[in-house]
Amino acid sequence: MERERLYYNTLGARTHFNFKGRSDVTADPKKSIERENATLTSLHSFSRGQVRIRMVVRVYIASSSGSVAVKKHQQAIVGFLEANRINFEEVDITMLEDQRFWMYRNIPEEKRPEKGNPLAPQIFNGDDYCGDYEDFFQSKETNTVSSFLRLPSVKDSES
Repeated sequence: MERERLYYNTLGARTHFNFKGRSDVTADPKKSIERENATLTSLHSFSRGQVRIRMVVRVYIASSSGSVAVKKHQQAIVGFLEANRINFEEVDITMLEDQRFWMYRNIPEEKRPEKGNPLAPQIFNGDDYCGDYEDFFQSKETNTVSSFLRLPSVKDSES
């Protein structure tokens, strides 16, 4: 049985976790280690008692945006990640001011608009900037989403 749970991390961002195992597996990562057949596949990978830290894909969104285009772009990214079972955090910059400023500071100069601040959605993997909706869309069209999101290849994750 496989199912997805949401876990709210210390930043208040939603984190999507996939669990395999019994139906009573909790969303608490520490308790999940103790559960039989439980696998946490986002922030940490637990297998046979080993812990490997993984980078976390974060999608910075604006839940209260007045722009229909921004909302559609956010839905497209989140929907694609969920449909492809790519683990990610959704960080709402309208609710978390420190995260909004972090996002603004970490977007490369060449990707910033001439006036104002960058608009959501913006995508990061850990502290690495991946891109905005246009970059995501381009990677989707060219079938290079894994490299765009800087996800480890299947060969890397097996070693």
